[in-house]
Amino acid sequence: MSIPRHQQHFISSSYVHVLSDVVYRWNISAEELFWGTGVETDQLQDLSYKISLSSFKKVIARTIELTKEDGIGFYAATQLKISSHGLLGLTAAISKNALDAITTINQFVNLQCSFVELNFEIKDDLAYYHITYEPSLLNFNHQIDAQAYEFSCTFFLIGFVHLARLFIPNFKPVLDLQCKCPNYFARFSDVLTSSFTEIRYQQPFTRLIASAEFLDMPLSMADPLTAEKFKLICQKELDDLAATQDILYRVKYLIDDPNEGLLGIEQVAEKLNLTKRTLQRMLQEKSINFQILYDEVRKQKAKKLMLNPFITKDELAKKLGYSSLSSFNRAYKRWEID
Repeated sequence: MSIPRHQQHFISSSYVHVLSDVVYRWNISAEELFWGTGVETDQLQDLSYKISLSSFKKVIARTIELTKEDGIGFYAATQLKISSHGLLGLTAAISKNALDAITTINQFVNLQCSFVELNFEIKDDLAYYHITYEPSLLNFNHQIDAQAYEFSCTFFLIGFVHLARLFIPNFKPVLDLQCKCPNYFARFSDVLTSSFTEIRYQQPFTRLIASAEFLDMPLSMADPLTAEKFKLICQKELDDLAATQDILYRVKYLIDDPNEGLLGIEQVAEKLNLTKRTLQRMLQEKSINFQILYDEVRKQKAKKLMLNPFITKDELAKKLGYSSLSSFNRAYKRWEID
């Protein structure tokens, strides 16, 4: 059986941490906000913690549901700081000029978010900054996807403009969006008109457009030597992240064998041509153990199987490798499958 090379898309938890601070104004706790989204509140202080794209969409939808505010991205944008973007934010901030900062962000954006690609080009004295994503990840006909797109545009792009003005006070780009103009945008017209020269809707791209003159402007915090050192650290983190995503996905893929069912660590190690001890060491280096991955796979398999209205609990327990129905019931209560 061949193993596909695939990346489970994620975003840095620092951004949902910002959201938890924002919704506190509505007297909503982090525990209430993240309930049922898959976000582990006790890990939010961990700077390396990543959450899945699916969980990110759920967090946005739940934030809007609890606050009754479609424009929550506008509020969150004001809370974005350079530190919200981790080491990448600091590295960009101390770059020698705006062009170097943009190049750095483009190169290492996957440290913070795996499902976007940033492309930069200059034409006729204008700088075009494209934000692209895999089309399969976003469907504007689905409410949760449309909410995620609108939130991300207001949160990240308005936040980006405000941070850029710390270094380039007159920065005021044109914004192209792929969606129709949401009705609630009218309530935030002051923010939009102060952030962008013009906003054009239903465009083929999501992008910022500005004069290319600002690209050579030195940044007030410029420290090129330190920035180069930080880039080396960013590259190492990016390499480590790619290796981690690869081995964890390969293990999770192999655990649920279509013919043999759920496999134990010895069987998975054999399929990877590794010894059990070597696989354990590799996972330990990624600060995770096999049982955690096994439980995640079993939980996801349970969710899929439970969509079948004709399967009995006894059959479900057997397919999931439980020794008894009572063992399955205990696990089911822990999972709180929604």
